[in-house]
Amino acid sequence: MQTSTRVIFNTIVLYVKVILSLAIAFVSIPLVLNALGASDYGLYNLVAGVVAMLSFLNNSMTVSTQRFMSVAMGEKNEEKINSIYNTSFLLHLLLGLLVVVAFETIGLFAIDRLNIIPERVWCAKIIYQLLIFSTFAKIVSVPFDALVNAKEDMLPFSVIELIDSVLMLAVALSIAYISGDKLIYYGACVAFISVLTFFMKYGWCRYAYKDYCIQLNTYRGKFIIKEMVGFTGWNLFAGLAMIGRNQGVAVIINIFLGTIANAAYGVANQINGALGHFSATFQKAINPQLMKSEGMNDRNRLFRISFISSKFSVLALAFFAVPFIMEMDEVLTLWLKDNIPPFTLKLAQYILLLSITYQYSVGIMAAIQATGKIRNYQIIMGSFLLMNIPIAYVILKMGYSVYYTTIAFVILELTSLCVRLFMANKLTGMSVKEYIQNVIQPTMIIIVIPVIIAMIPHFMISNSFLKLVIVCSIYCLLFAVLMFRFAFDEGQREHIKSKIQHLLKR
Repeated sequence: MQTSTRVIFNTIVLYVKVILSLAIAFVSIPLVLNALGASDYGLYNLVAGVVAMLSFLNNSMTVSTQRFMSVAMGEKNEEKINSIYNTSFLLHLLLGLLVVVAFETIGLFAIDRLNIIPERVWCAKIIYQLLIFSTFAKIVSVPFDALVNAKEDMLPFSVIELIDSVLMLAVALSIAYISGDKLIYYGACVAFISVLTFFMKYGWCRYAYKDYCIQLNTYRGKFIIKEMVGFTGWNLFAGLAMIGRNQGVAVIINIFLGTIANAAYGVANQINGALGHFSATFQKAINPQLMKSEGMNDRNRLFRISFISSKFSVLALAFFAVPFIMEMDEVLTLWLKDNIPPFTLKLAQYILLLSITYQYSVGIMAAIQATGKIRNYQIIMGSFLLMNIPIAYVILKMGYSVYYTTIAFVILELTSLCVRLFMANKLTGMSVKEYIQNVIQPTMIIIVIPVIIAMIPHFMISNSFLKLVIVCSIYCLLFAVLMFRFAFDEGQREHIKSKIQHLLKR
């Protein structure tokens, strides 16, 4: 399969998976919220937040392993790929055990000091144990994700993750009929599904990639081990900093406002996570080619793919997220009806804005990752992320509303984008001017003009549902037209036209 055809096929497969998963998630979340109640749902999000954010940490670790595999594939070195696969599994097995020990040492002590209703503390501790089990399974499955990503074989794992989503829907449907403690039942099911997913991924890799097998007693290559430990370690630091930011702020919110506010924060992050899949999908499809460019010693190709990754990641998220930001009140009312936790509206709007801002950096980060020179970069960016915790504390201590913490997120993310651009220029030679011309300028035109026009009916129409339909329709139509004009060059536009004409003739 040709490179462009493979990227297109993988993108379609991943988008179908994301759309189906989103549909399932949007049905599941209200069911769980109704069954548990706002307080227990907030408690679960507070305790489970580390695992919820572990998806980001897993992505960081997956990129680490995938980077080495993809570069080796660019070099066409099969023996090196197998060595990387074995080394990665050993490292993540040890890392998983280390995380379990750390969580057992620190976590139970921390739970006793959170703002939790005394009679629910025992429940929080049981949930915590179940989630440690789930965390270990997710960490050890990273090498399998990385191998599939590097091979650009997205269909089987998309099916596995859809099975995961369907099982979560089954849990959400069944939770209302459980006579015992519903929260413990929910936590146990989440842990079971995580372990089942691990075994399905391991089984597929063993079946489909017989050339690559895990043999811990035969791994070789001390240089590879040292290089991967260093690279994974710095990526792990960055992932932990991201978790520290999100969950550190969740703990600060809990201290000042309690578990009801955590429920709002959890719902806002659920919306953000669901919509964020659209941009992450495109990154997942294109990043293997970006990494392989470094193995081929083709920096111009790396920059070109990096710009495409950032531009279309922003557009993929903005297409769905911006109408949600404009009409969040109506969306939440239709989705959760009368069960909307306080503070949810503003938190969801600003967290989505934060996520769009973050997408401008994804191509830059991938280009830096491809070079392998990430130590100083991760130290600086991790420090920026962790600054959000003391800032959130000061904001809430001064009596400001909780959504001001997410405004601080956005401001720091804009600052981080400027720092990433500067560092990419120093580490890879990426042109800041070309990045602005190829990414920022076209995306700003495509996003801002539809917003300005769609805001006219937003202020003129009073009927909530009618306003939602009209605003979203106007925005999406203008967005699609402007995207065709400004996101693609002339050659790409002609290629798209010819494909459409061919399909119409058929």
